[in-house]
Parts: sequence; C-alpha cells; structure tokens
Amino acid sequence: MTTNHGEMTPYPDALELGTQVGRWRVVKRLGVGGQGAVYLVEDVDRPGDFYALKLALYARDGRAEREVALMMSQAAHPHVVGFHGCARWPHPREGYLGFVMDWVPGLALDVWAETDGTTFRQLATAGATVARTLGELHARGVLHRDLKPEHILIRKSDGQPVLLDFGVGWYEGAAPLTTGPLPPATLHQLSPEAVRFLWKSREYPDTHYAFQPTDDLYALGVCLYRATTGHQPFSEWLPADMLQMAIVEARPVAPALVNPRVPRALSDVIVRLLAKDPSERYASGAALHAALSEAVAGEEATWDASIFEWEEVPPTQEGGPPERHLLRPPRPKPSWSVRPSAPAPTPTRVERRSCWPRRLVFATAVLLALVAVRLVTSVAPGVRVPDEEWATDVRVGPGTAQHEQAPLPVRNQKLAPCTARLEVELSGACWLSLKQRPPDCPPQTVAYKGECLLPVTNSRPVPTSVDGGVP
Repeated sequence: MTTNHGEMTPYPDALELGTQVGRWRVVKRLGVGGQGAVYLVEDVDRPGDFYALKLALYARDGRAEREVALMMSQAAHPHVVGFHGCARWPHPREGYLGFVMDWVPGLALDVWAETDGTTFRQLATAGATVARTLGELHARGVLHRDLKPEHILIRKSDGQPVLLDFGVGWYEGAAPLTTGPLPPATLHQLSPEAVRFLWKSREYPDTHYAFQPTDDLYALGVCLYRATTGHQPFSEWLPADMLQMAIVEARPVAPALVNPRVPRALSDVIVRLLAKDPSERYASGAALHAALSEAVAGEEATWDASIFEWEEVPPTQEGGPPERHLLRPPRPKPSWSVRPSAPAPTPTRVERRSCWPRRLVFATAVLLALVAVRLVTSVAPGVRVPDEEWATDVRVGPGTAQHEQAPLPVRNQKLAPCTARLEVELSGACWLSLKQRPPDCPPQTVAYKGECLLPVTNSRPVPTSVDGGVP
C-alpha cells in the first residue's frame, strides 16, 4: 500500500509492533479472518491495560460499522465480548475502522473440548450458558448468524463461555450485507431450512431468507456435535452440492454412537438440536438451557469423564517425559433419509425456472450414496453405526499421525493447485515431503506411504465464512 507521499504503509493485517491506532499501541497480532485482523493492544494512557483491537481489512466496510453499532447497544451482555471504543487507521477520520474489545485469553470451544481433562459436565454447562445467552439476545431481536466453535471462546480464568464476532449479526433496522438469498454464512453450520431456501431461491430470485433463532440454535448443535465427537455432523470437506444435500437429507449419527463416552442424555439433546424440521428442535435458548441443565444434573460418573480417550506414548526426545495423545473416534458416516424433506420457506416472488439441474444433482447424490453406503446393523432406531471407510486418523496432538488413507486437510492449509516439483497434492491439499522417514517423522507431520508429510499453510488464513450472495 502506497500513500500519496510515496511512502509504503502496511496493510491492516500486517501492522508492525508498536504501531499506534488511536490511543492503543499494537503489542502482537492475534489472528486474521476473512474480514478483519485482530491485535493485542495496550492502552497508552493506562500502561498495563491490554485489549483486543479488530481492524477491518477493507476501507468503508459496512460490516465493521454494523458490528460496532451492535456491540455498543443490543449485544452488550456478560457472555459477549465487551466493547471499549473505536479508532481508525492510518487516518483518524478516513482510515480503516477498528474497534477495541476485551482481550479474553482462552480456547475456542472445539480446541478446549480436546484438552486433556475437559469433562462432559463442563461442556454441557458451557453449552447451557451459551444457549441462555443466545435466548436473551434473541429476545432483544439480535441474531448471531455465524455461530461456530471459534466464535465461542472458553475463558481461561473462570471457564465461562464468551461469544465473539458479530460481524454478520442482525438486529432491527440493520442494513443488509448482501443482495443474495442468504446472509454471509459458514456452509456446514447452515440449517436445513436455510439450504432448502437457497435451493428455492433459484426458482424465485430476489428473495431473502429470514434468519430465525432456531438457525442459531441449530448452529450451536453443530458446535456441540463437533465438541463431543471431534467431527462435524457432515464433513466440511464434502463438495458444496453434496454437503448441502447431506444437511437436508442425511441423518447424522448420534454422538453417543460416534464417541461411546458421550452421556446418552447429552447425545439426545444434540440430536434434537440437529432435527431437519425446526419445529422439532428446542423453541428457544431458554428451553435448550433448561434441557441441558436437567441433563447435566445427573450423578452418573460418565458426566465427569474426559470427553475423549487419551493414551500415553513414549517421549519424542530421549529422556523427556511421556506424552499423552488424544484418540479421536472414527469419522461418522451419516445415513440418508428416505422421508420427504420439510417444506422450504415460501418465497414471496413467483417466477418459475427449470429445476432439472437440482434434480439431476439430487439423483446423482442419492446414486453415489447408495453405491457407497454399506448396510450395517442398527444399534438404535433411525441411527446407523459409523463405517470404517469413513474413519480417518484417530490420533491428534503434537506427535506424528499414522494414516492408512490419504490424510485430510487441516484448518488454513493450502489447497490445490500445488507448486510443481515442490509440493505433493493429497485430498485436494498441498503437503511437503520431508527427508525424514517413518517412524522418525517430526511433530505436526503425518506419516503416509513411507513419507513424512508436513501441511503447507496459507500465507494468509482462508476465511471460514462464505457469502450467500453478491457483496
């Protein structure tokens, strides 16, 4: 970026340490998302007071202005990250908009759940608190609309959940973010009714989905499924059309069948949250809070067990202490429903268009599913046991993972096309083949077909949200 005077100015996602934005001095960069960069900053007027600064990546970003308006008013809540002020950079009036909020040391919900010692009772209690918080926000007319594990932070100091990132949140009077049928969203967190509306919108253009509280609660169900099983209900790595079809037509395997350690009462709550018909889910955050609170009141020892099984392995360095590795359950294989889907919300404008492309995609998806699905014995009505062919690596952690099939990509890994004669393409992602050979692979690598493979990361993280329309 070059200023009018020919000086080079860093981009908002690459501020140098010591840069001053308003009265806050940059200490370090905490992360970069699709719309903003987050920095740890210190108040220059009060040395020793640290906050988080979220700086928009685009000038005149309406999304950032919406988030500021929301954080200053309706979204203020003890379990929502606190707001402390605004600033612009590099120009105090015309620069990129940033806002300062609480710095909350802690872990994202999914990472916290995979920490040795985290119990089902702690998870259910945190989930109940999030449900109650969402219910209170919904009562004010506020919808999060992009709830996912990384937007639920478990505070290190007291174990309490804190909601982050209301960048696509909705409130009464908010301007729309897109002209498309859906608001910006994360595809694998979308509810079945949202996907059905997206399909219908192709026949009836210029219609917009009315996001509901049940959409937020469905997304919370996806978050809890990920936390209890280590997997999404439907893999986020599926092609978009297949993932949409799975969300609408496939029944997720109950968490207790994926991870037998999950208490049955908690599994049942999550299954109900993921019902295809919103009327079969919990009607409000308060109702979900009550259900989780009642479930966790049980005295069974399973509630106080670690969410995942762990094993002790020899140290990677001679003389070092033994290491503990998480044993991730096999990836679940959903069963495809034969019942007709619940009707999609009816768009208001009627303009008939041919629907044969979607029918063709549906027929192809069902055919592929029928070819791939192997019948297994049912353990519970309407739920199938996960098959081995959906299983991926079951060990995660700092050590080396052993893969009998091609390893799946990790978060923010570079996707194909890969650099010729330098990187290896596997599972649609790029890897570096190291000189070392199994079993001497370094940490953070995977062993596959006699090679040690290191994931190639993106130079800039890939946004986890996708836009449902035209910006």
